[in-house]
Amino acid sequence: MASNTGAATTEPRAATLLEQSGQYFDIWNLLKPPRHLNEAAVRALCRNAFLGGDWSVCRVLGRYRMFVDTQDVGLSTFLLLDGYWEMWTTEAMLRFIRPGMTAVDIGANLGYFSLLMGDLVGPTGRVVAFEPNPRMAARARQSAHVNGFAGITQIHEVALSDHGGETVMFVPPTEPKNAHFSQATGRDGEMRVRVQRADAFDAILDADFIKIDTEGAEEAVWRGMEGILRRNRPLTIFLEFTPARYPDPAAFLDTILASGFALNRIDYFDATTVPAVSRADVLDAPPHEDQMLVLVR
Repeated sequence: MASNTGAATTEPRAATLLEQSGQYFDIWNLLKPPRHLNEAAVRALCRNAFLGGDWSVCRVLGRYRMFVDTQDVGLSTFLLLDGYWEMWTTEAMLRFIRPGMTAVDIGANLGYFSLLMGDLVGPTGRVVAFEPNPRMAARARQSAHVNGFAGITQIHEVALSDHGGETVMFVPPTEPKNAHFSQATGRDGEMRVRVQRADAFDAILDADFIKIDTEGAEEAVWRGMEGILRRNRPLTIFLEFTPARYPDPAAFLDTILASGFALNRIDYFDATTVPAVSRADVLDAPPHEDQMLVLVR
């Protein structure tokens, strides 16, 4: 893995990448700060093309072709113009995913992180993604295909929870990344989706890496992972934890820790390191602040 270096040695590297805008970006440069130079290099390599209807394609992370939704303001806009998303999480994934792993993307949306996972696990690995919104899943599937990852990538149009069946999901018209389970009220954007437990999928029982970002459904997803967790295998989980979204965030966190995980959290300003945090650190954070926990055992 690339080691961290200081700004003095990385500025010429990033400047060269900016000049060579016809080349692909080396994603391992993301582990060499400063971040703003990497972001600038990726942005300089970003290209996009309108395909008609609500489809566009763009280059993300300076190397992957990705299909996006022109009606999506909250995520596709950034991918079309900047070519990256949540750089802190992007950087941190490079520290934990290795060739040959099984990586799982729960709440895949357009599949940005699924693409990165596919590159990192390589031809001997596997990516299993879950995205219940058919518009987003279709684009994620097509992106996996054009980047050569279709053979190692499964995309399931299902929401994960602690039971099987169906439920209502509300998809904000211009913010599909904020889709969440909801009571049926007749609003535009409501859809019925299939739900299933994660441990009902044999392909992920021996997962090595799991990302969970489900806009408040994380606790239900965790309960549905019981069959995976009790195997007691080495496992890394990136879990978006927002205390205000859970009835009892302390109890949820205690359930997580009871499964034998060390507690860490991505530093938004320097994700090349993932510092350990205490239970109190997590619970004392602002209740509406999204924290990306890194759980390792």
